[in-house]
Amino acid sequence: MISNSLREEVYKCIKCGLCMNACPVYKQLYFEAASPRGKVQLIKQVIEGNLEPSDHFLDLMFTCLLCENCSVNCPSGLKVDRLMKAMRAELEEKFGLKWQKRMAFQLLRSSRLLSFAMFGGRLLGPVLASNLIKDRKFGTIPYAKIPRINRVPLMGQYPETISPKGHVSGRVLYFVGCATNYFFENVGLSVVSVLNRLGVEVIIPKDQMCCGLPIFLSGARSMAVKNILHNVEILNTHNVDTIIVDCATCGAALKKEYTNILEEMGANTDAARAVATRTQDISQFLSRFDLKKLLGPVRDRVTYHDPCHLARSQAIREDPRNLLKMIPELDFVEMEGADSCCGGGGTFQWEHPGIASSITQKKVDAIMQTGASVVASGCPGCRMQIYGNLDTELIQVVHPVELLAKAMDH
Repeated sequence: MISNSLREEVYKCIKCGLCMNACPVYKQLYFEAASPRGKVQLIKQVIEGNLEPSDHFLDLMFTCLLCENCSVNCPSGLKVDRLMKAMRAELEEKFGLKWQKRMAFQLLRSSRLLSFAMFGGRLLGPVLASNLIKDRKFGTIPYAKIPRINRVPLMGQYPETISPKGHVSGRVLYFVGCATNYFFENVGLSVVSVLNRLGVEVIIPKDQMCCGLPIFLSGARSMAVKNILHNVEILNTHNVDTIIVDCATCGAALKKEYTNILEEMGANTDAARAVATRTQDISQFLSRFDLKKLLGPVRDRVTYHDPCHLARSQAIREDPRNLLKMIPELDFVEMEGADSCCGGGGTFQWEHPGIASSITQKKVDAIMQTGASVVASGCPGCRMQIYGNLDTELIQVVHPVELLAKAMDH
């Protein structure tokens, strides 16, 4: 059941409509039920017993990117995103999950099954991509532009503790996350390289699991609890002051969502809060260092895209930009609407490719107008969505830490 505190949220809505101007989905569909205001009023009717959830209601609740634009723009402080997530959990209990999601989430709940699936995908992926599905898309992303699986998972490339040469100035836990571990190894290699260059010892707990947020955001709260409790336990066993994440979604999970989820389920949140207070995005952590003396020139024009899970969920906007601006000869240029959602939204671009495509095209147009040769972003989902929808191979899409590592190697 939706917790009593969240039920009260529906009565905060003053129907002013400010959320509608902020909602990327509403600006594509332009009907009331597609807006945050409309969804809140529908949820209110369900809570009060005046409306029975239907298949159409289910579709409306999932026609949402969970970008949090509505929440940060609500003058009443209504937690629209938390209300939506709780409602999705109610609907999952009533209607169940699509079989594709259930299968994917079972993999994310088992490190062994996920590793096995990725091993098979690495072997079969190139064959499928070159023959059977080369001209098809996964939602809005052509299969040819989906990143290849790492030859060896990142966590298999390092011992559990990676010590720097010389004096150890600090020690951190590194929560790697699925995307870096299996697809974006260069991000992880860059994180470890940069931290070690700064004298920071990096500990990578080998038994960490998927953060579970993709599972929870689809409403499968009970399925996600295993991942949450497991990660909270292992992240609290090491005596370090800081837990580093390079993924905006993992950061939002550890910093905010774990505590929210357990609280709404009536569980103890002390351990989750302990994790939350120690978790930092890599850009946050690096901002405490004077990096200028370590950085060589990178002669690229770079623009930056704000991930929703970083800019709004964690209120981190300036740290990544400031790090990029430290790099000598890097030409940093802001794009229009840098903090607007890219249209990915996890499975949103697969379930609603028409809506997602239109939203993403605005982002692509903004990128092209900057004349940048590199787009930096701290979210693997955003990077996939943007790269997958760019019509040119001349623009790189990277994590900011990759540019820092490049600058340190000069």
